[in-house]
Amino acid sequence: MTFIDYSLEPKSDIAFVDIKSFYASVECVARSLDPLTSCLCVMSRSSNSNGLILASSPLFKKVFGKSNVGRAGDLPFDIDTRKFSFEKARRQNIEITEDYVNYIEKWAKRTLIVPPRMAVYIEENLKIQKIFQNYAPREDILPYSIDEGFIDLTKSLNYFVPNKCLSKKCKLDLVSAMIQKDIWETTGLYSTVGMSNSNPLLAKLALDNEAKKTRTMRANWSYEDVESKLWAIDDLSDFWGIGSRLKKRLNDMSIYTARDLANYDPDILKKVFGVIGLQLWFHANGVDESKLSKPYKRKS
Repeated sequence: MTFIDYSLEPKSDIAFVDIKSFYASVECVARSLDPLTSCLCVMSRSSNSNGLILASSPLFKKVFGKSNVGRAGDLPFDIDTRKFSFEKARRQNIEITEDYVNYIEKWAKRTLIVPPRMAVYIEENLKIQKIFQNYAPREDILPYSIDEGFIDLTKSLNYFVPNKCLSKKCKLDLVSAMIQKDIWETTGLYSTVGMSNSNPLLAKLALDNEAKKTRTMRANWSYEDVESKLWAIDDLSDFWGIGSRLKKRLNDMSIYTARDLANYDPDILKKVFGVIGLQLWFHANGVDESKLSKPYKRKS
C-alpha cells in the first residue's frame, strides 16, 4: 500500500519522446535503409581496432549482444577483414562453435560501420524540435538529450482531440501517436513515447520500462499505476537514477526492488543518503522530486 495521497499531488499530461537508436537510425535513413532491420553501428576511429561504438541499430545490438557504447575490440570479429576473431572470443569467455563462427561472419559481412557526423544529427534534432513546437509552446518543451525530450501537453490535449467523451489518458495516447507519425514522415526515424497523466518522472519510467517493449512503442504510467507497474520493477538497475554502486548500497540494506524502496522508512533513507535518500523514496512512490521542498505526510 502506498503512503502517498495522490489526490494532493500536481498532475500534468506529459509525453517523453525518445528517438530510437538516434545516431544509427539517422545513418540508416541517409542510406535508404530501414533503421529497424539494418545492421549498422556508428564508430569513432572506425579505421582501427581502438574505435569507440557510439550508437548501434536495434538489429546490431541483437546480433552481437552489445549496447550502444562499447569498443571495436569488444566485437567478436575483426572490423577490417570481417572474419571471426578467436582471440577476442576467448578474451570474453565466449563459447566458440562452428555454427557461432559462421553466424558472426555472416552478419559481420552485412554490418555497416560508419563514422559519426554530429552536424547531421544536430540538423535532424532541429527538425524534431520543430515538430514538438507544433504541439506545445517552447516553454512547455524540455530537451533531455539530443535524442530525448519532455513535452507538456496539458494545454494542448483538448485542442488536438476536442472529443469530450474521451479521457485524458486516451487523448494523450492519440496526440503522442500523432507526434510519432509526424517524426517518421519528416525524418524517417522511429520514436518511443513514455506518457503520464501525472508527472514527468512517471513518463520517463514508462518509456524506460514498458514503452520500448510494446507494439505501438508507447506506454502510460500515472499515479494509479504506481503499485502495479512502478513497484513491479524488480531490478534497481532499471530504476531511473540508480547506478551499480548505489544499487549495492541499497541491497546491503535489504532493498532489492522498487517496492522495497517505496515501502522503506524515508527517515532512515534520509539519514543514510541525505536528501538523495528522500528523493529516492519519493521517486519509488511515483512522486516528482519537487515534493522535497514541501513537508511530507505519510498516510496512516
